Amino acid sequence: MTRDGIAPARKRHHFVPVTYLKSWTGEDGRLYVYHADQAGTPLHVRPEETGFENYYYSQVRPDGTRDNNSFEELFGRTESHWPMVMAGLDARRFAPGDLTTLYTMATMLRARVPAARDYQEALMALETRTSLKVFAELGKLPAKLRRYEDELDTVEVTVERSRTLGTMGADMRRFGDLTRRLGFEILCNETGVDFISSDNPVAYYDPTDPGIRHPYIDNTRIELLFPVSTRHVLRGSTALVRVGHAVRFRPLRDPARVRAINRTIARYAYRLAFARDRSADALIDRHRTTSPVLDAHVVRKPGEVQYHIGHKFGPRPELPKFRPERCEDGLYEEDFDL
Repeated sequence: MTRDGIAPARKRHHFVPVTYLKSWTGEDGRLYVYHADQAGTPLHVRPEETGFENYYYSQVRPDGTRDNNSFEELFGRTESHWPMVMAGLDARRFAPGDLTTLYTMATMLRARVPAARDYQEALMALETRTSLKVFAELGKLPAKLRRYEDELDTVEVTVERSRTLGTMGADMRRFGDLTRRLGFEILCNETGVDFISSDNPVAYYDPTDPGIRHPYIDNTRIELLFPVSTRHVLRGSTALVRVGHAVRFRPLRDPARVRAINRTIARYAYRLAFARDRSADALIDRHRTTSPVLDAHVVRKPGEVQYHIGHKFGPRPELPKFRPERCEDGLYEEDFDL
């Protein structure tokens, strides 16, 4: 806090918490960071030096000032309790409240990360483009946009990224609803093969699909994996629902099973993958060019537009940066002749 009692503005916003990444550090306090867009040697850095973007959770207040701290402070309430979860894992016994922290961290890391926010940004851009095409067909395209009428399939549509902050709450609620359908256990890795992690560490899928061709499918059967450390993975499954939310601990002694889990973690990685050592170099590199991304199909019917949306494994989108100076002036309902 400053002398006047106001906290200084935070610039470096971690979308992967430092306290979470510490579980992948070696004796030197560093971990290996693999950038999906850069093949080759990973960086060997401290947790504070990765998994962040400047002002990633900043928002503009109604008075026009910037709020750089609120989301960081909100996330920090869970992150501050994470060391207690780690202690519970080592003891194979959770204290009251530890499970809440564990589930809350999983929920946040499903909704606050670039994979989730880019998905929402791409969807908003698609909806905007489709709406403008409908208005053009109805002859109600605003005058200031009519010069784009013949290029609505190609004109650049950008979304102010801070708008995706408003989708995180709904994403968290949907994830919470999903977890209530699962039973959980902690897989305790007793092999010599470490679990890896990523900037999109919460994976779930339909286990009846052997290729995991459609990530984040919410079907009758669900398998969920969330790496918590090099030695622990939170597993959720509809097959475990009889166990309930009182997590049990189960030893994992088969290295092949650990490698299979790591393959899933590597496939779901978005911009970054993390490891304590370099034994997973080839695995991470094999999956670095694709990630879970928006899979959307627009179906036009008389008087109706339907969006069929989900996820697929594909190249990460190159979302154009929102530049206010290049955008049209503000549009209002009266501009659309509604």
